[in-house]
Amino acid sequence: MRFAPEARIADITALLETYQASIVDGAKGGMFRLQFGNKAMSKDEAASLVSRLASEKIVSLAVATP
Repeated sequence: MRFAPEARIADITALLETYQASIVDGAKGGMFRLQFGNKAMSKDEAASLVSRLASEKIVSLAVATP
């Protein structure tokens, strides 16, 4: 995930809390790797999540990783 340049720390924290996510690797080329919850998701669940994240105002790019 890449956050929009105008994203504030408070906005990012709120987004992480909303999606029950944590940053597990970060800032490589501006991209952050996030983990959502503590169980594996199906491909459909992951696709739905990525779509919801991509529509967030503070997210400039959301993609799934293997």
